[in-house]
Amino acid sequence: MSSGKSKFHLQQIESLILNILNNTLKYEIYNDELKHVSFTYVVLSKDYIHLKVFVDCFDRKTINKKIKLLNNAKGVFRTAIAKKTKLYRAPNIIFLSDVTIDKNLHIEEILNKLNNI
Repeated sequence: MSSGKSKFHLQQIESLILNILNNTLKYEIYNDELKHVSFTYVVLSKDYIHLKVFVDCFDRKTINKKIKLLNNAKGVFRTAIAKKTKLYRAPNIIFLSDVTIDKNLHIEEILNKLNNI
């Protein structure tokens, strides 16, 4: 398999897993504290063993608490991935805060300050 095809295949699996995770969060997790949480993107290792799941939520101050709650429910997410994909083994999930929005806001703030000079 060429690297281009394998990279495309990995991206397809990541897209499928992201969809599975968001649906599982929406329909199978019944914790009110996780209602305003979403998974923004995932990064699956080339060997399909590790999965980084980037998390965002409405109230950024509570992101660490939300990640702890998600870690408590990690088994539900791994089971959903195992049932809905053809992967040999469900990957180990690592929940991480998605800081992309924070970085973009910081860049915008810097640009606004430069424009005002």
